[in-house]
Amino acid sequence: MKHSLRFRLPVLFLVLFVCFLATLLVSISAFFRDEVRFDIARQTQSYQNTVTALARAASAYSSEDDIIRYLAAHTPDDRKVELYDDQNKLLWSKGQVRAVLQISVGDYILSRSGARYGLRVSGNYPGRAVLFEDYASRWLWIILLLFALLFLGMALALHFTITRPILALYRRMEADPLHNKARARSCRRDEIGGLEQRFDQMLERLQTEDRQQQTMLAAISHDLRTPLTSILSYTERLAVGKVQDEQKRRHYYDVIHRKAQDIQVLIDHFQEAAEAGSFDRKLQLETVPAAAFWKAACEACTEGWDAAQAVLEWNGDVNASAVLRLEPLSMRRVLANLLENARKYGARPLRVRVSLTVREHMLHLRVENNGAQVPEEKLPLLFDRFYRAEPSRSRERGGSGLGLFICREIVEQHGGSIRAYKPWDMDFGVEMCLPLVES
Repeated sequence: MKHSLRFRLPVLFLVLFVCFLATLLVSISAFFRDEVRFDIARQTQSYQNTVTALARAASAYSSEDDIIRYLAAHTPDDRKVELYDDQNKLLWSKGQVRAVLQISVGDYILSRSGARYGLRVSGNYPGRAVLFEDYASRWLWIILLLFALLFLGMALALHFTITRPILALYRRMEADPLHNKARARSCRRDEIGGLEQRFDQMLERLQTEDRQQQTMLAAISHDLRTPLTSILSYTERLAVGKVQDEQKRRHYYDVIHRKAQDIQVLIDHFQEAAEAGSFDRKLQLETVPAAAFWKAACEACTEGWDAAQAVLEWNGDVNASAVLRLEPLSMRRVLANLLENARKYGARPLRVRVSLTVREHMLHLRVENNGAQVPEEKLPLLFDRFYRAEPSRSRERGGSGLGLFICREIVEQHGGSIRAYKPWDMDFGVEMCLPLVES
């Protein structure tokens, strides 16, 4: 949360506002502290002069009534005057003081008759409004400058936190992203940093797709050129009449037919790969018993195998209540691809083991064989489109590099997973996991 822009931007604005407010308050307090202190002293002296003058003039009278009449006649309208006896009892007052901040000074009156009176003069402190107007007129440009600095800081913060990274991403998009290998080196952990990471991931996927398309075109051209070259060569010999031997001509026809079948298989693989990678493809799901379905599929896929050269072991001892929901045709295709790979790349004599186990509501199907030596680091790459562990050997045996890719796409569409591994007593194995239907 603390690295999110939804948290950092409000905090940034709050910090800038607090800094501005603190600067403003410090400047105001520094000004008013000295100015108000001086003005209060000046106003107090003025009040003291007023009360002293009134006390001296009132001392010329002998009676209390004469003193009160004099004070009433000579008291300023903006002042409050109070007269006390020697017991500090209020005898007379005139005027009111309503301000929170006021000035009050006192003196005494000694009449001709010898009586002693206390005199107090109070008044409103008028300096605050005057001082603020003076402060505003002299310090207004400083306040405006502080506001300008505040907004400049906010603009710079927004530029470096949002605008600049987005402009950098825009420039990278304009600079031919498919051939641009530069990556963002941002250490940010907010939304902008996440956007840069997602952009790099998208760029890597685009570049990977571009490389795969180029690889696909090269693979298609190579895989089609080899059988087409043989077909053209044999048809040219047959067309010019150079082959007179009937047995040799029949051999040429068989080769042409076999090469045409290889082309048909390649085209079927390309179409299956396109269909398997289609996201809008709807599966025709059926509920089937797991053990019976896979045993029947295994028997159908190995029906034409030579028993002298290939040994198939079946271990499907799972509960009869284990039920799967799948598309039968697609899953038979997956098992057929796995068994065909074992037959093509396995040793002679071939040994293939197909086993079923159930763990944690998942059905695990394993196809293991001898002879196919694949390095450990290449096992995860076998399911990539057009990947061949041994390209030359795969092309010699008719491999297109799409079989395991098709298997992975179909299994993942069923909510399962597939992986290649090295069994402890075999040379190569593929494990497929599918979710069981809840009873």
